[in-house]
Amino acid sequence: MSRLLKDDKVSNAYKYIKDKIVSGEYPPLKDISDVELQEELGMSRTPIREAIQRLEKDYFVMVYPRKGTLVRELDYDLVNAIYQVRLLNEPYMAVQSYNQLEPEWLQMMYDAFKSPPKFQSHNDYVNYYTSLDNDLHNNIISNSHNSFLKELLNVISDHIHRIRIHSTKANENYTASIEEHIRILDAMLRKDEKAILDAYEKHIHSSWDDAIESIFPKKKL
Repeated sequence: MSRLLKDDKVSNAYKYIKDKIVSGEYPPLKDISDVELQEELGMSRTPIREAIQRLEKDYFVMVYPRKGTLVRELDYDLVNAIYQVRLLNEPYMAVQSYNQLEPEWLQMMYDAFKSPPKFQSHNDYVNYYTSLDNDLHNNIISNSHNSFLKELLNVISDHIHRIRIHSTKANENYTASIEEHIRILDAMLRKDEKAILDAYEKHIHSSWDDAIESIFPKKKL
């Protein structure tokens, strides 16, 4: 097998497993079977094992030699570490990248947050704002010129999406989060870097509090 083909298989297996963890299809502490993955993906054991090693490095799984692989729980220390990385890096990245984002796209996102369609169900409401949230943060990250931060924040972004899915089970109302995103987008459209930093930092602090409260209701920061 060529190195390039092997790398492609490892990347595909990594994404396949990670997506199932992030979406919740693989719940915390689920035992991940190499044999089942080989059958599902039509791959040999080697690329799957390498993908699992990457997932362990990125804190999605825990590997126990000669015993097995378990989906990592969203424990208190991990969630706090994720938000610490966000707070230290994302506001800076937002200031660095907002000029790379098309004003038309920023205005479209602002309007989408400000004037949503009518929803048929609470689930539609959650999916709509979760999708917008992901689009905004992912585009900010992808337009950064710092390759090291992009690689780091792409992994963090997947963890945040997993946290967001868990948090929606407890959250019924996203009014505060919607307003926070509107303030970020308004500051970007006005090209006010101080306001971008301020709005972004407040949003991360608020999201951090919500995550801790919804996932660990008996704990506080």
